[in-house]
Amino acid sequence: MTGPFTVCKHDDGDGAVRLEVGGELDHDVSEALSLILINAAEQSGVRHVVVDLNAVPFLGSAGMRSLLTGRQVALRHGRTFIVSNPQANVLETLRAAGVAGILSPATETAAV
Repeated sequence: MTGPFTVCKHDDGDGAVRLEVGGELDHDVSEALSLILINAAEQSGVRHVVVDLNAVPFLGSAGMRSLLTGRQVALRHGRTFIVSNPQANVLETLRAAGVAGILSPATETAAV
């Protein structure tokens, strides 16, 4: 991993929590990212979890697994889970893995 891994949590109102994630999402940070995403999805009063990847230059398989784990927990608790603002190479990684449509549906639809 190069550079720091950061997460800033924002309450966007109406039950929406936005997590601004920064840094490379690889094996080094995947466990911490999973725990953060699970925690956000399990918070009372949360209805929507949005993970903003604008500051993520690299998404590895372990980081993708963390996103999918966060989504699974959110859905189990009746919350929506969306990944937003992926950089082009991160979006391409999501597409190549076949998960862009479920993690970032607005971006995938706009790109079609």
